[in-house]
Amino acid sequence: MFRTFITALCCLTVFALSVLLAQRAEEPPQPGQTTTSPAVQPAEAKPRIKTKRQREGTAMSGEKVFFRQNGNRTVLYRLKDNQRLTCLENLTLERVLGAMEKKPEHKYWRIDGTLTEFRGENYIIIHRAVVTTEKTDGE
Repeated sequence: MFRTFITALCCLTVFALSVLLAQRAEEPPQPGQTTTSPAVQPAEAKPRIKTKRQREGTAMSGEKVFFRQNGNRTVLYRLKDNQRLTCLENLTLERVLGAMEKKPEHKYWRIDGTLTEFRGENYIIIHRAVVTTEKTDGE
């Protein structure tokens, strides 16, 4: 009984540490960047990702973003402030990923979506996504 308790406690500690390490802030990747090594820093590296949470139901409209795969999840980075948001899977995201596979030059997107919250982290449900040709898109 005592060994089972100690084993469970050790497993819980390892799980908690892995969750904490996975949530630490990191430099945002740049479109077209192929390496994930933290030792390689692009010359035009942007400031650290902002972790400000937003309220459930907050609408995002016309946001310029780019997408990256993070394991089996998709993450988007807002261009204006480097905020990182994990995407919730839906048909719109599936179509975005399909378009990116067919034409990798589609780096920047303009999206509409709704933010949601779960366990202190924001996620986004994308309702509409349109490819944009330039990072600045006329701004």
